[in-house]
Amino acid sequence: MLKGGIMEKIIRTNYLFDGIHPVQKGHIVMKDDKIIAKEFNWDYGLISDKRKLLCYDDDFVMPGLMDNHVFFSGYLRMQAGIDLSDCHTKAEALAKIKAVAAKKHGGPIYFHGFDCETWPEKPTSQDLDDLNYSGAISGIDQKRSYCWLNNYAKARYDLDETGTSAEAAVKLINELLADKKELTAAYQQYEKTLLACGVVATKEIVFDSADYFTWRPEGKIQTRFYIQAVAESLDIPRLINYQQTTFPKNVTFGGAKIMVDGVVAEETGDTYGAYSSGIDQPQIDYNKIAYLVKACNSQNIPCCLTTEGDKAAAKAAEILAQNSKRLPNGVYNSISDLEMITKETAQHMAEGKIVAEIYPQVLGLNESYEKSYMEKVLPYKYASRFFNYRALEEANILITSGTDLPLFITNLPEAIMRSVWRRFPQGKKRWQEENGLNCLSLLQSFTKNAFLANGIKDCGTLLKGQKAHLAIFNEDLTTQDITRLEQAKVIATYIDGQLVYQV
Repeated sequence: MLKGGIMEKIIRTNYLFDGIHPVQKGHIVMKDDKIIAKEFNWDYGLISDKRKLLCYDDDFVMPGLMDNHVFFSGYLRMQAGIDLSDCHTKAEALAKIKAVAAKKHGGPIYFHGFDCETWPEKPTSQDLDDLNYSGAISGIDQKRSYCWLNNYAKARYDLDETGTSAEAAVKLINELLADKKELTAAYQQYEKTLLACGVVATKEIVFDSADYFTWRPEGKIQTRFYIQAVAESLDIPRLINYQQTTFPKNVTFGGAKIMVDGVVAEETGDTYGAYSSGIDQPQIDYNKIAYLVKACNSQNIPCCLTTEGDKAAAKAAEILAQNSKRLPNGVYNSISDLEMITKETAQHMAEGKIVAEIYPQVLGLNESYEKSYMEKVLPYKYASRFFNYRALEEANILITSGTDLPLFITNLPEAIMRSVWRRFPQGKKRWQEENGLNCLSLLQSFTKNAFLANGIKDCGTLLKGQKAHLAIFNEDLTTQDITRLEQAKVIATYIDGQLVYQV
C-alpha cells in the first residue's frame, strides 16, 4: 500500500476471457481485492506510481478456477509417509521401509509413490510381515491400482490389496486426518499444487465428519464442502448443524453427496443396456436415495448424486427434479460424473434446474480409442451415451467441472483436449467429436458456472465488483494448434488481487 491510497494494478492481454464473452483483446484493473474495471480494449489511461501496468500481452488471462469435485482425503492418502517413487525394485522399497521401522515403536507406517508394475517382483503382504514390525504398514501405488499392506494393517483398516478407492480406505483415511503432522504436510503440498494449476476454490467431498477442518491449516483456497456418508449413515442433524457453524476462514458447508451406482467400466454402473459379459445389473435402493434427498432438500441442503450408468443418471434426475423446488432460489441439486448421458435425462435435468458436474479429463483413463471400453462393455448402440456433453449443452444445463482429485490433478489444457477435442492420450482417432463440449462452455464450467452452482456470487468472472481471482496461462487456450495447447501451463495465479503463484 502506498501513502495516500491503494495501488491499482492493470493487467492487459491479447487473450482475455472474462468468464462470459469470447476471448479477445482487453484489460482489467484491480484495486485491493476487487476488480474495478474490465474493458475489451487497451484504453486503460495513464500509468503512475499508483497505477502499475502488468503486461501479459501474449498470455491467456481468465478468472481463477474452481474444481468442483475433489477429495483432499484421497490426496492425503496418496502423499502420506515415505516417498518410494525413486524405488525401482521391491528390495529398494523394503529397505526404505525397514529404515523407518527401525526408528518407530509400533506406530503406523505409511508410504506412497511406488510403481510395482515396473518392478521385477510384485510386492506381497508377506514381504512386509517379514520385517517383523509390531504396527501397521500400508501404502498405495502411484496409479491407485494396488494397496501394499502387512497383515496387521489389513486387520486394522479392514482393507486388502484391492482397496484403492477412498471409500474402501475410510478407516485409514480417518487415521491420517487425525494425524496433524501428516495432514499439515499434505495440505501445504495440496494447496501449492492447486495454486500452480490456477485453482482458487474447490468443492471438496468429505467423509462423514468435517471435524478435521478445525485443525487443518488455514489456506488461501476457498473450500465449499459436501458430506458423503461412508462409515456411517447420512446424519441429517449434523448437516443442519454445519449450516449454522462458522468454520475456519475460507471453509463453508455446501451440502450432501450421495453415491448412486458404481463404475460402468467395472460393470457396476446401473445401465439400460445389458453388460456384454452377462453380469447382472447392480441392485440399487432408489427409494432410500429419494428419502435422503427429500430429507436434505426439506432443510435447504442441496444434494449431489454421483452416477455413471445411464439408468442411474435418469433415476437421479427424476429424484432431484421432484425435490429441487424445496430448495431456496440460487441453491442447486447436482449430478456428478455423468459418464453416460441421454438427451431425455439432460432435458429432465434442465427442467429440474439440476446442475451437471462432469469430469472433463476422464476420457484420459483410456489410453487410446483402440483400448477404450465404451464400445465393448455394453452393446454398441449405447456407445453414443458415453461422455455426451453436447446433450447437456444443448439442454442449456448449468455445467460445472471437477477432477475427482486425486484421480486427476486439475489441468485445464488437458480438460480441453479430452472434452472439447475428444482426444485420447495416444493415437489419432478421437471419441465422437460431435458430442464434445464447446470450448467456451468448458472454460465457463470451471469459472462462472462453478461458482454460481455453489452460490458464490462474487467470483467466477472478471466483471467490475468481482473478487480479483485470476489464472494466467502462457498460451491461448482456445487455440486450434495442438502443440501449443499441449505446452500450455499456468504462469501466475492471483487471489484477492495478490500474486500467490508464479513460474
